[in-house]
Amino acid sequence: MPRIRMKRRKKKSRKLLGRRYHGYGQASGGHRGSGQKGGKGAAGIKDHMRFAEKFKERIEQLGSRGFTRHACIRPRYVINVGVLCTLVKEGRIPYEKDEKGNYVVRLPRLHKLLGGGIVDIPLVVIVSDQCHVTAKAKEKIEKAGGKIVQVPAEAA
Repeated sequence: MPRIRMKRRKKKSRKLLGRRYHGYGQASGGHRGSGQKGGKGAAGIKDHMRFAEKFKERIEQLGSRGFTRHACIRPRYVINVGVLCTLVKEGRIPYEKDEKGNYVVRLPRLHKLLGGGIVDIPLVVIVSDQCHVTAKAKEKIEKAGGKIVQVPAEAA
């Protein structure tokens, strides 16, 4: 019986010889890694994955946003004497009146008392001994008939 030769389909690997990427495309990484399936894990569920519709309410929470500051931030309490005077006049800060008619203000947590603004009422400002009072602030308060009292931190 004569031998019949059947025509066979050429193998794709033979067909693609001499072509650089063998049909897998340049951008996807050449059939390696997770380039062909759109990423690993939950990558792309916001945009190109099919089940994004199921998680519409969760999509905003996915992924990280912004920065996290890990340094310890300690607030620094600084105030100008003009602002302090305004706060006392408006009654937005607790104060007492002494027998001479001076406004007594206690600021135990204050770090700095600065000399900006106008002082037109007599203020007695009680601060801790760790608080720095500028010469200008001291001058303005004393000119208006008040004084600055620095007491130990425990007593303030």
